[in-house]
Amino acid sequence: MFSLKSYNTYHIESFAKHVYFPQSIDEIIEIYKRHTKVIILGNGSNIILTKSMYDDVAFIVIKEQFKKITHVSNGVYAEAGVLLKELSLYAYDHSLSGVETFFDVPASIGGAMIMNTGAYGDEIYDHVRYVDVLDSESFRQQRIDKANIDYGYRYSMFKTRSVIILGACFDLSLKPQIEIKDKMDNILSQRQAKLPCEPSAGSVFKRPNYHITVGEMVEKIGLKGFQIGGAQISPKHGGVIINTGNATGQQILQLVEHIKQEVLMHYQVQLELEQILV
Repeated sequence: MFSLKSYNTYHIESFAKHVYFPQSIDEIIEIYKRHTKVIILGNGSNIILTKSMYDDVAFIVIKEQFKKITHVSNGVYAEAGVLLKELSLYAYDHSLSGVETFFDVPASIGGAMIMNTGAYGDEIYDHVRYVDVLDSESFRQQRIDKANIDYGYRYSMFKTRSVIILGACFDLSLKPQIEIKDKMDNILSQRQAKLPCEPSAGSVFKRPNYHITVGEMVEKIGLKGFQIGGAQISPKHGGVIINTGNATGQQILQLVEHIKQEVLMHYQVQLELEQILV
């Protein structure tokens, strides 16, 4: 059995019988041909591992093997395993602006394309030119232009399609490095001031159509710091659940349900989970 603790940002201790680190697209295809149920893991920054043991699922980890970044005309192409921080730093090194907002978002390109990752009013698809995917049923590779991609708030059509993200191209613009760095430093200081340093997966819920945020609702109810087992609502940010050391996926789920019930009771607002259950 293989531990998945290092492959999810909650640091949940789950084990899997089948875990693969393919070095090529051909290897990915072979894994899909051998297993009926496959789950792709990138940086594991927006998932909740709900089981302590996975013996009927094959996990494909796309990280170090797919991390090439290429400078293209007026932009950058990044493979699926590239972290948003790495993309931002590469762009900065080449005086390219557009993705500095994502400097401290702990997601990979693959996950960002699926979720339409956002931060501080910016969304990753604001900067996408096209996305390369592999169809997990036909095994055909396809390049999809942004105009043909359905996406919205914390959503893209890739969430419901049987595809593996291979990479994406981003339209960026030239700007003095000092201006890019100032924005990156500002984003980092805001994030460090607001978010906890303990293991988490960031915002648990999507932003509701309401005049205050989930974090503010939780704080006004008095739930900050509330804990079930090793899972705790962060004392620093009411919209984030942290692992205090030994949280299980089920404890995180119980805490998620408790928050949903309390917010519904106090505000008549039905919260929608942003994180993906595995």
